[in-house]
Amino acid sequence: MRKRPVAILGATGAVGRRLARMLVEHPWFELAMLVGTSSSAGEAYGAVWERKEEALARHYGLDTWTIDPCPALLADRRVDTFERLAQADIEVVFSSIPERAGELEDTLLAHNRRVFSNSPHGRFESNNPLVVTEINGAAIGENRFVKNPNCVSSGLCLVLAALESAYGLDEVSVTTFQSLSGRGDAKYPPDLVVGNVYPLHGSSENTETYIFREVHKILPVSCRLSVSCQRVFVQEGHYVDVRVKTRRRGLDSGDVRERLAAYAPLQALKLPSAPARPLIVIEEPGRPRPSQDAWHAEGMAIAVGNVSTDDEVYDVRLNYVVNNLIRGAAGGAVLNAEYWHASAQARAVHGQ
Repeated sequence: MRKRPVAILGATGAVGRRLARMLVEHPWFELAMLVGTSSSAGEAYGAVWERKEEALARHYGLDTWTIDPCPALLADRRVDTFERLAQADIEVVFSSIPERAGELEDTLLAHNRRVFSNSPHGRFESNNPLVVTEINGAAIGENRFVKNPNCVSSGLCLVLAALESAYGLDEVSVTTFQSLSGRGDAKYPPDLVVGNVYPLHGSSENTETYIFREVHKILPVSCRLSVSCQRVFVQEGHYVDVRVKTRRRGLDSGDVRERLAAYAPLQALKLPSAPARPLIVIEEPGRPRPSQDAWHAEGMAIAVGNVSTDDEVYDVRLNYVVNNLIRGAAGGAVLNAEYWHASAQARAVHGQ
């Protein structure tokens, strides 16, 4: 099968770098362009990558921050400009630009490009599908502007969808402990986060609002939701505490674990980036933990643990870890594009 050429807009950012790693040897997509800012245009992609990784390590501490090396296949590629992308014969673009640069996505759409975007820009407009592939992949259809949600929501919606299908949802309380890489290459003052917990409520980050609105847009059910977000001194992987009142009472923790582990709505499609099981249930005490559990299925599966049904207030308690840069960002966009591509191929075969 001939590979479909694709480009990355925002390729030099933290999520863009993960997109590049996922796409450089993708079986269905050919990475044709790496588009960055005008300041990096023409530079070797590997040099820009290494400069950004080293800046993060120096800022947060060389003894605590692990540098992610640039893949050899990408190192000598050159950073392209948006102007060249706008003129190129490339239909599919992956976007990881900040919200303030959203007009670039609008320009691509005006030129009939198909954009799979991790950017908050346009995320809540009713005509733009907001998609977690396992839950509402069918909403992609022939839409040219497809969004994937905030990194926490990417994992939370999967957990809640599995619980809802089994027990129904009534009320959900969510407390997040989010890693520093969730802010991309932007850097917090060290005294704010090193050896510290930084509550995001009331800050310039709209994480709590994003999660609240995203869950209600993605899940086809109505439930009450409370969200509290914190930033913690972890490099990668968000840790999230979830407490749920279900519409069924008297649940058994073993049954809950089995239902979570069995949730696999994409299994028959055999998409390249789809994990066989999107929810990995861990029964070992003291887990999941970001450092150990952010990498299941190469970062595309959610690690769930501490499942309990013996709380006096909630019917189910659990914790999960989601890889914020992969499943929660780059991988979510890639999986959506794979779903669309597979659907388009199937329609072509059947002459629709």
